[in-house]
Formats: sequence, structure tokens, C-alpha cells
Amino acid sequence: MHLAYWEFSLISLLPTLSRSCEPCRLSKLRCDHVVPACGRCVKRRCVDQCIYHPNPLTQNRRRGGATPPTPVASTHDESSVIIAQSVETPSPGTENPSFLTPQTPLSRPTEVVTREVHRAASAPPLNFRDEYTSHTGNQGFLGETSYISIFEDGLGSSGVSGPDLESSHVQKVKLSQDRIAQGCKVLGFLKDNSLLIRLVSRWYEVCEDECCICIEPIMKEWLWGLWPHHGDTLREQNPEKIRRLCGLIWCNTQMPLTFNKNTTATQWARSATGPGLRWEVIGLIAAVAGQCASTPEPLDRDSKTPKLTQSSFPRQMSEIAEICLSFCRDCNSLDDLFAWLLMENFCLTGRLKGDTSHASYTQCGEIVAAAIAMGLHQGVKEEDGLPFFLSETRKRLFTQTYSAEIGISTFLGRPPRLSYRYCRFQAPLDLTAPQLVLEGDELALALASLDENGYNTSGKIHRVTWIKTWQGFSPKREDILDLALAQYTPEEILIRAESIERRCEQHMEGLPPFIQKIRDGPIEFEGKTPTEIMFMIVIRQAFRSNDLLLQRVLIRKAGASSEKLIHIARSILKDILLMSQRHDLGMLFQTDIASLLAVQGLRSAGVIAVELLKQEQLPVYPKEPLLPRSQTIQDLAIFAARLGAIDPSDGSFSICDQGRKVITHILDKILSPPNADRLQASSDPPAHQDQIHQPVQANFEITTTEPAQGYSWQVPGVMDSTMADLNFGMEAPFLGPDNDFMQWLENMDWERPIQ
Repeated sequence: MHLAYWEFSLISLLPTLSRSCEPCRLSKLRCDHVVPACGRCVKRRCVDQCIYHPNPLTQNRRRGGATPPTPVASTHDESSVIIAQSVETPSPGTENPSFLTPQTPLSRPTEVVTREVHRAASAPPLNFRDEYTSHTGNQGFLGETSYISIFEDGLGSSGVSGPDLESSHVQKVKLSQDRIAQGCKVLGFLKDNSLLIRLVSRWYEVCEDECCICIEPIMKEWLWGLWPHHGDTLREQNPEKIRRLCGLIWCNTQMPLTFNKNTTATQWARSATGPGLRWEVIGLIAAVAGQCASTPEPLDRDSKTPKLTQSSFPRQMSEIAEICLSFCRDCNSLDDLFAWLLMENFCLTGRLKGDTSHASYTQCGEIVAAAIAMGLHQGVKEEDGLPFFLSETRKRLFTQTYSAEIGISTFLGRPPRLSYRYCRFQAPLDLTAPQLVLEGDELALALASLDENGYNTSGKIHRVTWIKTWQGFSPKREDILDLALAQYTPEEILIRAESIERRCEQHMEGLPPFIQKIRDGPIEFEGKTPTEIMFMIVIRQAFRSNDLLLQRVLIRKAGASSEKLIHIARSILKDILLMSQRHDLGMLFQTDIASLLAVQGLRSAGVIAVELLKQEQLPVYPKEPLLPRSQTIQDLAIFAARLGAIDPSDGSFSICDQGRKVITHILDKILSPPNADRLQASSDPPAHQDQIHQPVQANFEITTTEPAQGYSWQVPGVMDSTMADLNFGMEAPFLGPDNDFMQWLENMDWERPIQ
């Protein structure tokens, strides 16, 4: 009787006391109560046995209680990942009718997969007191000059195997009540599963199975495993169940995903959803849904979600993705899923705030930092033991990271935070998303359909085709940026420029004919999807962007003439106007077109507008002008109207609106009657009159002491240019370095008429 009394008393006190894990309890050792694994079990290397039993004193006495599930046949092989048990385990016959429907593109046939129970399933739930999570330091890639290389080199040369140099110190991270409440609030957005599925399905339909980095087959597995396992909890939003689910996600996020060379894409994806749900997956769902919500619904589609066109929903998704990223940082995540979330959130931020925002710049820097810490700049090695799909995805991720960094650095005129001089580039294979997850003979057949350089032989332009093509142009763009920022003599600039042009031509000659045709001939729209047309336009401009930037540097620093620069600018503006008038592209890629107009289109139009104004103010109008007056004025007027049609909620609206005002003022000055100029000039002081009537010189003043800065957009193919520092009564240089131009736009007095 007394024994039963004390046992009951101890059991009643367990919820208020910190429980010891089973190894420490049985060994009568002191436990530090850290989850998912206590420090003693970490040091003894028995993490897999570190189990926190909810009622340890009753597990052998209680009759009729729940027993651990008996492992049954699993669809996974021995290489499948062991993941945590869900807070609500559905019965084998349970399914989510709102999700598993034949009409849903992301749905899959009803299938039950029995998963083994991970030790994190027995970790104590998050109570109302503060809990602690633990993780060991994940230092990431350590290079040749790191401290660890000293020990490795010294021991290796002596024939002595190195000891385990990883720190056994367990770092405790306090999981505060605010953090728990924040996680529970994040899970609230998953309540409306039908809305999220509709958004994600439509986005992959628009992008043809590919997002920026997260492909549709992977996302489909995540969504399929999410609501069938946690659907009731997410729909009901019961506070206690949500807190338990939040704690489970925290534990899963701290555990790295395990895989080997034989792990399939399906197995890898399922290990991060359902019972193994992680914050990275939740953030990726939000980022993809936010990108789709920022794209208007087609006019011929009966949309049941009118709120998706509002800017509030995409911004909410961006906030959720940011919170999930902060959770991952707390868990010291440094894996593929974390890098994917960084990239997708970077794309969403660019759509909402523009590519010129400081938020986009800092997020791009974090992607670079994560890629280097993961060692992606050293290339994917055979000894890494990566499955094929993950190896190819890492190649794509690093290529996009480098291209985005060089693009945004060029646009802002800043030194790049990543250089090709320290990277080993590996071109990804030109495989579609469905082909990327194939196995066995099907994969071998897909690989056999590629040419010797890894391009597809069907002549179709996919996202990876653009990524693979642009990889050869990015290092040349970096060299041009180096010419603009560094201090070189005119002779050195000419030598380096010649080398850059030669290497660009060599890269061009190595491309397949269907890509070379995009640069040299007109774009063929017949039989092409809007996504393919968009990629063709971007690739076409990529061929010209380096030439335009290089000519700009030669003009400013080596005294080159402007004829070639003007010719390139006219061809760019022509393509931009052609692209902007296509309604199919404007509906699906509204934000992307706005970015093209704001960066590449605005800069080429600015070069043409200034040259036309200079041409108009020559003492004697040339018989064969460089720019045809009538056609150029019409093109500039149409382009200004395109800039004025940008939605105010778009991230590029500010630049587009400012550029529209600049071009409109220049056109007003060109088209104003001569008498109006003379009347206005008579009211000005004599000194100012001399400045107005003084002819503009055709030659340029070359300055070699001040570095020039270039322009670009993170998407390859967008470029920029400048001419000399000119002044047409605007009290500021019209086209100088890009950051000077943007600062001038901010300080321009738009209310005062141009003199």
C-alpha cells in the first residue's frame, strides 16, 4: 500500500519535474534534461538510446496501456531515413479528402507508408515552462588555412590517424515562451490547406514544374505528407496540440537529414514531412505560395480567391518564411533545405521590394555565406555520397547563387562577395524536374538524350537551360565589374577588355545551335509556352549585357567612342518594347517584366534619350544622324507609357516611376518649340544663358582616377550602360555610375520645369 502510494505521488509530480532520459535513469546518473539528446548521452555516443519516457515508473506496471507500434513492412529500403512520430497518427485508412483528390495537380494516389519511430517522438512535450533545445556547433566548410588543417596535415604526414576533433560541448539554446508562441502562430497559416494547395499547384503550372530551386516532385511529397498526418491539428488549431506539434518540429529541425547515394528523391522528401516535419519545409511552402499570390490570376479563370491579388497575402507569406528562417538559425541548420529556403525567400523578397532593396542585397549575402559554409564553391565530389538528384540540385543552387551575387553587385556598383577565382564550377545537366527524380533505366535514358555538353537535344528552353547558359557569362561579368571598380591604366583596360571579348566568343561557340540562334536571329514565339518565351528573352539579353557593360567601361576609362554602345542600347530597347506588349507574358510574369523595364529597359532608354538630346542640340543637324529622330521619339514615348503602367505595389515601381519622369522631361525638352526655349532663356541670368546655348561637345571627358560602376539585374541578361557626365539644365549629371543615378533621381526637383 505504501509502495503504491509513493508511486502514485511520484507519478503526479512528474509533469512538474524535469525527467531524466532512460540511459541516465537506469544508470542512476545525473541528467541535464536537454532535448533531443542530453549532454551525457552525446559524450557517450548513445544518442539513439536517449529516450525521455513520459511515465518511466509505470511503463512495466501499467496493464492495457499503449504499446510501442510494431514495425511492419515499409516501402522504404534500409537507406530510408528514420523520422519522428507525429503528434497525431492517422489510421491506415485515413486520408484527407480535401487534399487527396484526382482534380488536384499535386495529389497522389492514396498510399500508406509505415514509418519507424525516431527517438525524438518520445521527447517530453513543451509544457508551459521554458524548455531548452541543444545542438552541437555546425561549423561548416573549413578550408586550407583553417585551424583544423594544421592538425590534419601534421598527423597525416606522420602516419598517425587523427582523433575525433569535433567538440563534444553541447550548446544550450533557450526556447522561450515567446519563441514557442511565435511557432504556434506560424502554424496557423497552414489551416487553409485548400488555398495553399491551389496556390502551389498554380505556381508550378506557371513555372512548368520548377520554382527557383524547389522542384514540384519534392514539394508534392511534402504537401502529401503534411495534412494527412497533421491535418486535424492544423484545422482545429487546438492550443495544446499545436504546442506539441511545434515542439516536434523544433526537434526535427535540429536533427540533420540522413541520406546516402541510394536514397531516392521520394524518400528524401518524405523524411522532412509528416512525422518528420521541419521549419524549412513550412517556410518553403509559404515562400512558394507568396510568389504565386503576387502573380495575378488569368482573366479567363474563375478565381475563388480574389484576395490573392492583394499585396497583404504575399507579404504575410514573406514574414512567415522569415520567421521559419530565424527558427532554422536557432537550430543551427546548415543543409540543403535551409539553402533552398534562403533562395526561394530571396526571390519572394525581390518580387515584393525590388531587386535594388537593401533586404534583397543582405539576403543574397546570406545565400552566399550558406553556400560557402556548405562547401558548394568546391564543387560536388564523388566521395560526398550524394544521390543523383541532390548532386544536380546543389550544382543548380550554386550557379544561381553566384549569378545572383554578381548581378546585384554589378547593379549596385559594389565589390562581389563571391569570386569565380575561388570556385570550382560544375555545370548542371539540362534535365527537367520530372527527369531529375528518375531512377535506374529511366534516368539512364534521360541522360542519353543529352548532348556531349549536357544540353537537351530537343531545342527546348527550360530554367536549367538558362542557368547552364548563364554560368559561362557570369565570370566575364565579374571581370567587367573588376575593370569598372579597380584602378587600371587605359592600356591595361584595353588588354583586359580584349581578353573578355575573346572568352565570351569562345563560350558562345561552345553553345548548341538552338541557343546561338536566340542571340543572332529573331525570337520565335510560335509553338512556345510563355515560360519558354520569357527564358528566351532573358538569354537573348544575356548575350548583350556583357557587351554593353564593357563598352561603358571603355567609354569612361579608355576614351572609346559611343557608336557601339548606342547600337546595343537600341537593340535592347527594341526587345523590351516587344516583350512588354505581349499580354500573355504580362499576366504571368508581371513582376519579372517590371524588373526588366526598371533596370535593363530604363538604362538603355536613358542612353538613347541622352544621345537624342545631344543630337538635337548640335549646331548643325547631321544628314545621317546616329538615331532616327521620329522613330526614337516614338519608342521613348511608348517606353515611358510602359513605365507608367507598373502597379504601385510592385517592388520596382519607385525606379520605374522616377525613370518615367526623367524620360518625359527629356522628351518635353526635345519637342518644345524653339521660341519657348528663347523666351525662357531671356529670363535667365547671363551666365546661365551661356550654359544653355553652348553646343554640346560630341567627345567625352575620360577620367581614369574615379572607378566606374556597372549595372545588372540578378536574372542574367539584364544590363546597364552610361555615357559621359552630361548636363542639360538639370543641375546634375544625367548618367553616371548607377548609384549616382539613383541618388540623383531621389534628389531631383520634379516640380520645377527643365530650363
